[in-house]
Amino acid sequence: MDPLTQAIDTVDLPELVARLFPESGARPGRPGLYRAVWRGDRKPSLSLFRARGVWFFKDHATGESGNAYHLLLAAGFSKAEAVEILLGERPLPELPKRLRRRKEKHKPPVDLEKALSEAQARLREARELPEVLKGRGLTLREAVLLGMGLSPEGDLYLPIHDLEGRLVAVKVRHREPKEGQRYRYLTRGCGTPPWYGPGYGKRAGVLVVEGELNAVALYLAVGDLLDVVGVAGVNGTLPEPDGRPTFLLLDGDEAGRKAAEMWQQELGGYLLAPLEGGDACEVAEALGREALRKEVLARVAEAFLEREGV
Repeated sequence: MDPLTQAIDTVDLPELVARLFPESGARPGRPGLYRAVWRGDRKPSLSLFRARGVWFFKDHATGESGNAYHLLLAAGFSKAEAVEILLGERPLPELPKRLRRRKEKHKPPVDLEKALSEAQARLREARELPEVLKGRGLTLREAVLLGMGLSPEGDLYLPIHDLEGRLVAVKVRHREPKEGQRYRYLTRGCGTPPWYGPGYGKRAGVLVVEGELNAVALYLAVGDLLDVVGVAGVNGTLPEPDGRPTFLLLDGDEAGRKAAEMWQQELGGYLLAPLEGGDACEVAEALGREALRKEVLARVAEAFLEREGV
């Protein structure tokens, strides 16, 4: 392996971004959504994530993506400068004091079942829809029935089960973004498992959608006709195809359009046109669940008939 490739494979990309662009919000060793400050980004739209042990980026505003070398080019460095930085031949700023690595204190492992149970009890005691769920197109009663919970800070806990019904993860949606991130998992090392709608496997077709809460909104709208799966963003783990007609629904942004081809390669099926008026949660909130149902089923019928040449 040549030195540059080795440097790209081993660099801590969040730390590199934190050194070069402290206002980005990036933190060493931590994946997440940060600000691409080199282009004046005010709303976090830069994803830093790890795949197969290597760090990558995805700029959801521009559609640019790649490894550390490509990020440096996107940030305005020349090819020569990018190589010098990655090979350690160019001095870099020190990390801000607040970001310097400290020896992590040992934390006892989280009891997932217990934490979720306590959060569910907290949500059942709520008298109105919590702030974290407002605008998401569902009611307090529905959130309780779907097993959601609430943290003491008002963050949402969304349980994620595998096909055998075992709890494999809890997705946390922060009431307010923390360190540039809206979502995280309650425990580390769980990967990015998909959310399966209750009773999965009993319908004639499958609807795979970008985002777990979008999947919840769609399960409530069309779950009597289609099994619904929510994928943890465009780079989340996809469900295994099972031979049933499969329909794919992604957001209409650049990231969604680019991921659509990859999803279709892995799952086959029918690619649906993005919803008008926002994602599934936003459509359900603004226009009502029946409008969401009609719009999605119309797209399903259109895609099926188009593929069959009718």
